[in-house]
Amino acid sequence: MAWEGGRFVPEPEITCIDCGGPASLITPPPGPDDLPWAEGDLVVYRCRDCLDRWDLEVPAPDQE
Repeated sequence: MAWEGGRFVPEPEITCIDCGGPASLITPPPGPDDLPWAEGDLVVYRCRDCLDRWDLEVPAPDQE
């Protein structure tokens, strides 16, 4: 997860901490371009292999 140009951009896929499989982003953006992701929003991923769900909170821009 990263802030780019003042906007938060979640990774489309992360590695599952439990099994090491690919976990894909399942949360749509919170709104149109004028309503970007904000600090504290949840970014949710689902692992393709073990089906675990990972809820990650959008960090503050200075906490990456």
